[in-house]
Amino acid sequence: MSIPKELFELRVVTDDPRFEGFALAKSPSVFGRVSLDDDIVPGFDLADNAASWGQQRFGELWVPPKVNGRVAPFNDYPGLDMMYPAFSERAVNTLHQFLQPNGELLPLVSGTSLNYFFYNITTISGALDREKSKCEFWCDPPTTADSIDWFAFQSHLLDGLSIFRIREWPIGVIVTDEFVRTATDAGLNGFDYVKIWPLDAAVNWRNRRSTTSSILKENRLKTQSLVLLIPLRGRKPDKIEGQAIMKIEDDIDAQLTLPFLSETYFGSLEGTDVVEQQYRIFLTTPDVEKLTIKLRPWLDSLTWFQPVGVLKRFGELHDVDAIEELNMLPAGN
Repeated sequence: MSIPKELFELRVVTDDPRFEGFALAKSPSVFGRVSLDDDIVPGFDLADNAASWGQQRFGELWVPPKVNGRVAPFNDYPGLDMMYPAFSERAVNTLHQFLQPNGELLPLVSGTSLNYFFYNITTISGALDREKSKCEFWCDPPTTADSIDWFAFQSHLLDGLSIFRIREWPIGVIVTDEFVRTATDAGLNGFDYVKIWPLDAAVNWRNRRSTTSSILKENRLKTQSLVLLIPLRGRKPDKIEGQAIMKIEDDIDAQLTLPFLSETYFGSLEGTDVVEQQYRIFLTTPDVEKLTIKLRPWLDSLTWFQPVGVLKRFGELHDVDAIEELNMLPAGN
């Protein structure tokens, strides 16, 4: 590794529903804090008051925590809580030369047949040129920047770096052009990059589009919606109803999860709520008619003590003007 020619912020994909990530389940701290959420924060309790803060290593204290999320098998960078790096085993094997020297690969319990790892970045660089960068600091002494609108780096301090953080921007994950090239050439999915250096001084990197141009934008994949209206005996699901609804949701996931990125995307389970003794399951889709056809055999086999509503909405989930078409599945169907 040598001095990089370009630097990028590494992000999880957020504008494509096929790339859902992981959320950390409630887990105890291993460092005597409130929870594991505190432990994984870069520079927790240090970055805002110590200019030379470092990231604590977990080592043998790490107990693999449970994570939740409908992560597709092709997603190599699901991330954790949309902020922290988490990699598939395939990505770890491909990028090991960059990952191993700069942090810890810590296993996660995902409930899937695949292995995923939280990546605790321990390489914290002082390469940012504060005098030339456009930074605003919120604390005194000025350690953590409130914003960095333009990055200037001291090139000689970038020698050998590949994936790292800088002290002024604890949450940012920075990678080099060599890292990006290796991940791209290997066909890894789920990585989103925004170039941060070098840029013209008049350019605000936040206004630049990501370099992942092949992603179908979210507004194209969520143009229509489908709502399942499941009647309840009470104000909320009882134990038996709750178990049955959980199976319904699992069945929907099983039918819509894509094993390969090249397969046709029909839609995804977006969320649920309970209103007036009715459990509602919301799905988004690029084509509600095709989604309904996809789910039709399963819908026809669905059994419930009262008729279940299938509400097709020819508009986005929150579009109050969307045309709707309601069909009822017979009770006990």
